[in-house]
Amino acid sequence: MKRRLLLAVLASASIAIPLTVIPSAATADSIRPSSFERLEGAFSYTNFKPAALDPARQLKVLIQVTGTPVGDATADAEEAGKTVDKPSLRSALKKEQQSVEQKVETEGGKVLATYTDSFNGIAATIPVRSLPALQQAPGVVSVHPTRTFSRDNTAAVTYIGAPQAWQDLGKTGTGVKVAIIDTGLDYTHANFGGSGNPADFANNDGTVIEPGTFPTAKVIGGYDLVGDDYDGAIPTSLPKPDPDPLDCNGHGSHVAGSTAGFGVDTAGKTYTGSYDSTTHTKAFRIGPGVAPKASLMSYRVFGCEGSASEEVIVSAMERALKDGANVVNMSLGSSFGRVDEPSAQAVQTLTRAGVTVVASSGNSGANAYITGAPAVAPSAISVAAIDAARAQLPAAKISVDGVEIIAQNSNEAPLPSGTLPIAVLRTSYPSGPVSLGCAPADYAAYPGGVAGKLVITLRGTCARVKRAILGQQAGAAAVAMINTDAAYPALEGPITSDPDTGEAYTVTIPFLGIRSTDAAAAASLDGKSTALTALTLPNPGYAQLASFSSGGPSNGSSAVKPDVTAPGVAVVSTGVGTGSGPATISGTSMASPMVAGVAALVKEAHPRWKPGVIKAAIVSTADATSKIVGYTARVAGSGVVATRQAVGASVVAETKKDGGNLSFGLQKMTGAFSGSEDLTLRNTGSTSVTYDLAAAFNGQSYGAQVAVSPASVTVGPNSSRTVKVTLSLSAQAVAALPAAEESNFGTLTHIQGAVTATPKQAAEGVYPLRVAFLLVPDAQSQVYSTNPGKYTPGTGGLTTSIKVQNGGKHSGAADVYAWGITDADDVTGAEDSMDVRAAGVQSLPGAVLGGASTDRSLVFAVNTSGRWSNAAANEFDIPIDTNGDGALDYILVGADYGLVTTGDLDGRFASFVFKADGSLVDAWVATAPMNGGTLLMPVLASEIGLAEGSSRFTYSVTGISQVPEGLVDDTEAAAFDAFAPAITTGTYVPLAPGASSTIELTVDQAKLAATPAKGWLVVSLDNKVGDEADQLDFGRLPAAKP
Repeated sequence: MKRRLLLAVLASASIAIPLTVIPSAATADSIRPSSFERLEGAFSYTNFKPAALDPARQLKVLIQVTGTPVGDATADAEEAGKTVDKPSLRSALKKEQQSVEQKVETEGGKVLATYTDSFNGIAATIPVRSLPALQQAPGVVSVHPTRTFSRDNTAAVTYIGAPQAWQDLGKTGTGVKVAIIDTGLDYTHANFGGSGNPADFANNDGTVIEPGTFPTAKVIGGYDLVGDDYDGAIPTSLPKPDPDPLDCNGHGSHVAGSTAGFGVDTAGKTYTGSYDSTTHTKAFRIGPGVAPKASLMSYRVFGCEGSASEEVIVSAMERALKDGANVVNMSLGSSFGRVDEPSAQAVQTLTRAGVTVVASSGNSGANAYITGAPAVAPSAISVAAIDAARAQLPAAKISVDGVEIIAQNSNEAPLPSGTLPIAVLRTSYPSGPVSLGCAPADYAAYPGGVAGKLVITLRGTCARVKRAILGQQAGAAAVAMINTDAAYPALEGPITSDPDTGEAYTVTIPFLGIRSTDAAAAASLDGKSTALTALTLPNPGYAQLASFSSGGPSNGSSAVKPDVTAPGVAVVSTGVGTGSGPATISGTSMASPMVAGVAALVKEAHPRWKPGVIKAAIVSTADATSKIVGYTARVAGSGVVATRQAVGASVVAETKKDGGNLSFGLQKMTGAFSGSEDLTLRNTGSTSVTYDLAAAFNGQSYGAQVAVSPASVTVGPNSSRTVKVTLSLSAQAVAALPAAEESNFGTLTHIQGAVTATPKQAAEGVYPLRVAFLLVPDAQSQVYSTNPGKYTPGTGGLTTSIKVQNGGKHSGAADVYAWGITDADDVTGAEDSMDVRAAGVQSLPGAVLGGASTDRSLVFAVNTSGRWSNAAANEFDIPIDTNGDGALDYILVGADYGLVTTGDLDGRFASFVFKADGSLVDAWVATAPMNGGTLLMPVLASEIGLAEGSSRFTYSVTGISQVPEGLVDDTEAAAFDAFAPAITTGTYVPLAPGASSTIELTVDQAKLAATPAKGWLVVSLDNKVGDEADQLDFGRLPAAKP
């Protein structure tokens, strides 16, 4: 049954969750080998709430209307040697949109905006109940629930080699217009040629343009699409546009400075040159951006704090296109990005219209498929972040009663002398989980107060440095934050503002970072005292991918994303409202604008190059060896951007699909595999060049072979040559590929490497080229089951059997569940991976999940109609009624681990057990293989209040899409007895290729009457999606004896 709901039902709860993983006990051969791991340990707090029904609420949507956007139509005409009348095209599209607008209003909705250039469509709010009618309306191509987007230099600019491009090629961005779609821009700052007087910023009314203030010689245009108070995450928050894009947050100003800031000297004055290889030997408050003479345009899509909604992002792209931008930077994103989202479609249109779009990959960590939109658009240049800040880190030693913790001094503030009492903030005292420390009340609630103490908090939800600000305001002597992974958090540098609000504030107390491996030790220090000892330690992340940088490939298509990498840790750039001061921020948001600056330099050097060639120059000249340690294409793309080579190149390597890297995508393999992709060498120079080509793997190859043909090509002047890159696996290699369950909890089996093109004779503009490739292999079994045979009465009830056989080339298994639920395939579109098809449950010995012999281990299987790339893009709720009163008593929630524990997605799907009041009972690593359609969620019977003699329960399933939010599918209810199942469950039979087996089954008709089932669900996770769960009904059961 298809429904749509609001994500809110159980009461908010403080929960203690998982940082360590404990394997469950081994089991007998006839029972499924347990892959479930309990998430133990603790320290997390979140406001996460499982979903609840609210069908009357309004949903914000983007409606794609039939007809070609002006940007695409213009590109089509240019390719045909024709011209178009853009005003006439816009009028025609608006006329076609009118009937859809009327339908929106008829259905009780409201039109928010219309688009013609970057996207042909309408933004609107509509009642959830009206979605089906709107989807079927004439003229409507698709309806997309909108997503919310979050805001995702001297050393950094030098690291990517920009000064060499200034020196050798004389390119600084002159004549190139770069649009920054972000939080606005502080055009009063000296880095953009402003007065450098903080009072000018403070006295500027950001809702109007005062005479002589804007635009400026540097910031030549822009617009505020939202106003100060807007927050796209709040449904009632509506944009209040005005013509002044003044920044009140700071993110956009920092980004713009990295792209095209002039630089600010030590006296606080705008640096006016020269820009050459000696520039960065001088002293600066803020070093110049990558393209210091490019012009800037600022399109504000965020309020002073909070998120931005997708329709506003698309509106900004529309304006940038109309205003003639050459390059667009978007340091923003929404995790698990898809190429069919409106924001990504708009990027494609901008690219065809001649605009190069650069966007941040995201800050959700390296787990698979979490890289964000709009950077996931094929033509966008998606940018990952590397730590290029420094090789040595400032640190502080915390030593108490034999417990020693080495913490990073993230803001390099002087350590206080003497002994400090330690205050571990908790959600409740004395023993609640460690608090995030994101609100003043967290500090006020600590018994005895935090004044003069070292305060310990947990990372999550708010900006990292928010804790240092709130701690200092509460009188703390120092604040420490426990990170959510084993690395140190990003080096912050001086903290001069609150990233969440943009408010200026200088932190003078130390802000320390503690690794998650020291979490338990840190939490145990409450009430004790320590002296802080200053240390220096090697930066374990230097020249490596930043721990926060989002991993690919792209959700849905499995294409290579991100494309390239740039510095994004502790980047120094413009400090909003400071006149001439800097701010230090980390994130892929800081990496993206550097590549946008490189794109501006390439555009200046090659004004006739189309965006695809500009992207190819940047991607194929990137450095995967000397500038990066531990390189992997899935997270770093082709490597660290090399500015001098990208700008100076006359020969580039292009791919047909997106101009960047080679994407073999997801390949379902039932036998030997061979796939080919074209790689084109384009020579824009005036002389012929000869290249030798080769390919090599990066990491495990799983027996694959890669070849390039021909292996040597000569490319004439102003021409191109295409070679074929073939990736193959023999039948034996496919059979030996890891099982589906190996790609779970953020991991992904993939094959990656690079094709290199080496010139026979290097020359100016003729450089070695390199393009990454990536394949996601999915070897499939073909396990199928026969229907039950004849039933025979016996002492344990009726007995029957089924035959299971594997007709595939890869190993598989048959795993038996009591089939309780079936549901229609009634969710359309790319989001149908949460559309529940069937569900069942099995009962196993308590020892399977580490329980007592008197307990039972329950595993719920949920099978969907569609395929997910990563199940963590969805939420699956299983409400459980244990006393038959029709109300839920417990709820199993399958969801993104980071979303539940910290409020931020991290790409790991886990299973949580909640009580009806929202308190957490337990958490497990669920089994939800990547690119699958079936998931398994475990729970001990005792954890949901069941025991022998009181073990019956009813359950249902609700599937909820997190990407985009709001799509929901819920099912009928089913019954089961955990300790006395009516039918056989839990039998597990591994099947080698060609193998078969017989499974004996029983039915107790008396028990079946009390806990009805539809039959058996036989799960085979290695089968193709759609065949992962055979539904075997009972057939005709003999009449039960009276």
